[in-house]
Amino acid sequence: ELDLMQSHVLLKEGNHAKGHELAGRSLRDAGFVRQATFHYGMAWYACERNEVDEATCGENEGDLEIMLERAVGDYAQMTEFASFPEVGIVALLYHRAGGNLAEPDYSTKIQADEDHQMKGDQNSNDSMDEYNIFRKDSVSLDSNQNCGCGMKLCGASPCFVPHQMIASHKYQDILRSLDEMKENLLQRDETEITAAAILGLVSRATQKKNPISVTIQEPNHIPSVLQFWEESNYNSLSPLLQILLLKLLYSAPIGTPFLELACHGIHHLSLSLPTSSKEGRAFANSHKSHWAYYILIYKIVLGERVKKSRRGTRYHYPIWDIVHHLDQRKFSNSVNCEDHRYPGEMRADKGLTIARHLEKTIQSLSYQDEFSSRATLPRMNPACLTPSKKVIFALGDSHVLSLGWQTLQITTETGGELLRTIVPIPVTGLKAWHTRDATNFFTKYNLECCLQRLPPTCKTIILSAGEIDCREGIGGALLEGYSNECEVAVQNTVKEYVSAINIIARRYDLQILLLPVAPHAYRSEKNGRALGRGLRRQRMLIWNEVLRKLCGEQNTANKQRVFLLDYEESLRAQNDSSPVGFVLSPVYNADFTHMNSAFLPLLEEAIVKSNCNLDLL
Repeated sequence: ELDLMQSHVLLKEGNHAKGHELAGRSLRDAGFVRQATFHYGMAWYACERNEVDEATCGENEGDLEIMLERAVGDYAQMTEFASFPEVGIVALLYHRAGGNLAEPDYSTKIQADEDHQMKGDQNSNDSMDEYNIFRKDSVSLDSNQNCGCGMKLCGASPCFVPHQMIASHKYQDILRSLDEMKENLLQRDETEITAAAILGLVSRATQKKNPISVTIQEPNHIPSVLQFWEESNYNSLSPLLQILLLKLLYSAPIGTPFLELACHGIHHLSLSLPTSSKEGRAFANSHKSHWAYYILIYKIVLGERVKKSRRGTRYHYPIWDIVHHLDQRKFSNSVNCEDHRYPGEMRADKGLTIARHLEKTIQSLSYQDEFSSRATLPRMNPACLTPSKKVIFALGDSHVLSLGWQTLQITTETGGELLRTIVPIPVTGLKAWHTRDATNFFTKYNLECCLQRLPPTCKTIILSAGEIDCREGIGGALLEGYSNECEVAVQNTVKEYVSAINIIARRYDLQILLLPVAPHAYRSEKNGRALGRGLRRQRMLIWNEVLRKLCGEQNTANKQRVFLLDYEESLRAQNDSSPVGFVLSPVYNADFTHMNSAFLPLLEEAIVKSNCNLDLL
């Protein structure tokens, strides 16, 4: 049972901001994402209306601004958990542009009364009393019923969208600016600075002795309303919200121009919040998860400063250089190699603009009354990509970002060539254990929604999970199904994982390519975490051995749908201090936890050797 008594009491007392925030947090952790997204949206709305408890907010106007920023950020983060990061992107840009849910600048007339839309058919606050307990055992995670708050729109939509936002002029300005930016990108001909040059500037600007002052020329092709890193006349975004927006932009299944915004955001943040600065270290301590995502995206977008003569045959190619047409690699025997070098280029055809795609998605979500618990979710739209481009979606934990927006070049046994751009769809916090149907957690709901949003033409996906299990989840006494013996716990988890993925593959008629868990890179033992890292590497070794064994023993009498991409042994570098005798080769290291894209040749080879059906790629 999920007790929402306290949150409902706060709502009855008029502390709507705190009440909705508490309800959202409780519902989120129990896996009820539809209802949680509504309450986080309502907390944002309540902060705009100053419906907060004076004891919580205080008399300082700055306290209310902090609460408002937190509410906007919580809602945007929740839209990602609901598998609609594009909604969170628009919400953050709307907030930065001065959008106010309490005082919207309507561009269209809202048909229904605002209070009825937001507060629904709740006859009185007393009606909450009979709904204080939301029974998890009798309600599915995708249920569209309210949580007991009595509010009409609680749970009605897969991703609640405030009507005030989509009815405003600022919302329309944001959509128009995205289309304007797309047109500017098509016509742009100036030479961009390379990722290596940016890293050089960052190094000189942040050096301890005689740092130089660096001025970044503002990109003329990006409308000001989209330059989220700049000071705004209304609500400038804090570094925390900038990093959250950066993550959503990079991981949204859209491509350019979201990738363009993410790249320029990294460029500016690298100087305004250097990773080695005092401010950067303080941010890392206070917002560990957000900082970890920032560092990973930073490493993938800009790469490392490595001289060409020292690169070797395998190296990471920065996303910045790919997006800005600085990629000098050649794809042999490919007629359409130009199309595959630049991820997510938009078509020039009318009707397929990014604004139209976003507007259709958000409008369909805003008509909450039309959604049932089993309604079809708005699809990810492959029409946003050039007609000659073919993609493969990579779902799972944060390790899919290592692959994101790179292009696979797969040579078949008959000598043919397949080019597939990898579209990352991160499911934040996903463990292998969460893939089971018995899971009641937001990661399971997020994964299922992402699968439902795949375009009908998608027949194969890449899936990544297991690293978090090995790092923090296996052997916990309170986790169902785990024993005290580490090896037994790993075997049990992998067995449940493979079984769950086979169920998912049949449910969505997919061919699923599983990634192994990569070993972590070597790190100094000075900070006292050597023991934990050693145990982690032991679990990873056992994990991959069991995964290799179970995937090899699948019953081929039936149609095989799940395949292991078995390249993990090629990632190893000998290290005598490691309890397993190896660590991740530095060639493939991005941030000591994740890999960079230098391992793509290994992935390409593993796909061919996996015996999967290449015709389904």
